[in-house]
Amino acid sequence: MDRLEHKTLATSPHNFTYSYYLSPDFHSRINPSIPTLVFAHGYPDDAYMWAGAVPHFLELPYPFIILDILGFGGSSKPTDPSEYNYRKQGSSIAQIMDHEKVPDNVIPVGHDWGSAICQRFYLYHRHRCVGLCLVSGAYQPPTEEPFILPEANKVTAQRFGYPQWEYFNFFTAPDAPQLMEANLGRFYECNHGLFPSPNPEEKGRDIWMREIFCTPNAMREYITSTGKYKDYTVPLKPYARDPELKKRFIERLSRDGSEGPVCYYTSLTRNTMREDEGALCKAPNDADKKIDVPVLYVGQTGDWVCRTDLMSDVKEAGLVPDLEEKVVEAGHWVLYEKPGEIAGLLIDWLARNFPVKL
Repeated sequence: MDRLEHKTLATSPHNFTYSYYLSPDFHSRINPSIPTLVFAHGYPDDAYMWAGAVPHFLELPYPFIILDILGFGGSSKPTDPSEYNYRKQGSSIAQIMDHEKVPDNVIPVGHDWGSAICQRFYLYHRHRCVGLCLVSGAYQPPTEEPFILPEANKVTAQRFGYPQWEYFNFFTAPDAPQLMEANLGRFYECNHGLFPSPNPEEKGRDIWMREIFCTPNAMREYITSTGKYKDYTVPLKPYARDPELKKRFIERLSRDGSEGPVCYYTSLTRNTMREDEGALCKAPNDADKKIDVPVLYVGQTGDWVCRTDLMSDVKEAGLVPDLEEKVVEAGHWVLYEKPGEIAGLLIDWLARNFPVKL
């Protein structure tokens, strides 16, 4: 990240500041025939999440921008959930593109909530995009139906055998930011723990994310060292044992707080975007939902929330006709665990779909 140029921009009409990083010689590399990559991280990270992948892109001809999405890093951190609206965030990203004079040849690359933001950036600004890359977060098309958390957990428990969105109950609780901030070491362990399954049928597969994110009250109990986790500390995955990674995580969230970041969850559970989502459902034959550019989706075997099989729904609906899927043996935070492998998959996909003649 040291070789990148850090910039900020106040976007309108809300005057929120967005922090972002430009690749070396960014403007001299801008070319209408060469796609510009726009990287967006997820929760609870910042632009630094891409640091391990950055070296693989430095000598390539593709210029790139790495964002601190709203609520994280050097970007503004509003505490009103309605400000995390995808359409508003897409507008802010478009303003960054305009400010940096980026042609209409963008490939958004998103992880987790960054994947959701990139999906909607495409839907609202499809004329700017020539491709789309989604890591962890499969395409979730817009819907007019409200998101009702208890119902969603009931449906997923029947479908997958566990309530996929159970952890939303903790993140949307009024005391969640305070509890996380008071126990950041335990929160770090929630994200990066390693717990091989004792069930022979799962052959030692890491199930920590399922246990802590998808079990009622588990995250609250672990973070507060109560209940079944009163005297238990989970071992960390190898990459997460890096003291500098943990130190940076704790220092960043101690400084920035958690009240803004959890708005991604409260925004969804309060259905603050229902009107905008519904507007994308009006075109005949789902035209406004369809992704007509090449799409790369990368899932992880150890991601129990952003499951690798969720792309099947949109494939069957014909909403991603030019889709390439890859699965990596890793957990949800794959950009820390296997950054080189993710970079390699993206670079290979770029070379085949967007070859550059130098």
